[in-house]
Amino acid sequence: MHIRSTRGAAIAVLTAMALIPATLSAASAAETSTPASAPGVTVGEQATDPSTARDYWTPSRVKEAVANEKQDEIDIAHEAAVAAKATTGAAKTAHAGEGPRLTAEAPRFLPAGRDATGSPAVLAAVPEMAHAEKVPFPQSIPAVIVGKILYVDAAGESHGCSGASIIADGKNTVWTAGHCVHPGDGSGADGFHDSVLFIPGYKESATSPNGYDAPWGEWVAQTFVAPEAWTQDKDYNEGDLAAFTVKAPAGYTNLADTVGALGYRFGDGSDWSDIIDSGFPGEGYNRTDMDGYTQFFCTGNVVDAANLNPFDDRLEMDCDMGGGASGGPMATTEGQIVGANSHVEVDDSGERINDNLYSSNHGSQAVAVINRINELN
Repeated sequence: MHIRSTRGAAIAVLTAMALIPATLSAASAAETSTPASAPGVTVGEQATDPSTARDYWTPSRVKEAVANEKQDEIDIAHEAAVAAKATTGAAKTAHAGEGPRLTAEAPRFLPAGRDATGSPAVLAAVPEMAHAEKVPFPQSIPAVIVGKILYVDAAGESHGCSGASIIADGKNTVWTAGHCVHPGDGSGADGFHDSVLFIPGYKESATSPNGYDAPWGEWVAQTFVAPEAWTQDKDYNEGDLAAFTVKAPAGYTNLADTVGALGYRFGDGSDWSDIIDSGFPGEGYNRTDMDGYTQFFCTGNVVDAANLNPFDDRLEMDCDMGGGASGGPMATTEGQIVGANSHVEVDDSGERINDNLYSSNHGSQAVAVINRINELN
């Protein structure tokens, strides 16, 4: 049974992530170096300079990005379905056998002076809420840790995703899905998307139709890191995840000190209780109220998507958010990322068939990505 939370419960769920004392500085977020047996990653740079990237996103291009989210959802769902049927193939077997299981963990980070006084205890549980609700106070901390991602693909078409500020050396890193930064077509370091922008507190402009307001600034991507499991093999089981560093806009120091940052817990399996999933969906299962400009969230448990298949360790959550929410974080109430929205299930005609929302397993591939990000900073 799915229980819809009250507004008060929703606020408690979201603020829980921000009321836990930060015990680890960004500089020590990943204390271990990447072992020689770690999976390979691809590193690339944003091709467009920050000023040009920001100027690119006119209202008409933002409208195009949001409009493309439905077709993106369908295309990705079809690709993931094909991949799920081939989980015993050579590519998957190779990734599963790459060295020992790696783990990495760091707590979330809150900007100085933003910690609440008299913080309550961490929520022991969250309500099961598959019917996504709008995030309360979406332009305030901690909601602004999650933001909208806009990007341009190799064909020059605009698209939208979601992502979250994640704690890392340099305090300027965003975590998202691999397909939000790279097509996974074997194009390597030169294949990363262009004009990639992260916008915390993103909302539709009140004065410019189809445009957006950025009350916390526009953060242009600089360096991308994605698993070779994604950039070479488009592996939805383990590879659809990525991170990128951003350049602070004028007047800001760094991302984490501005909006905060989620921590992470990578390599601890596919089953999780009390998860908060958020993003900016333009589509939803049997929904007509998702516009690509508004942040929504679901809560509940995450399970192994295919318990009887040892080659499929994706995360599965009941959540009706769809296209546009890709890359949004699946996070614990302690504010640690354990997954990132990747894909849904559709029928042959492209219609979504249930409220299942999937993430690639955040194991050794995720560890390799966050470790490389820290090395680059």
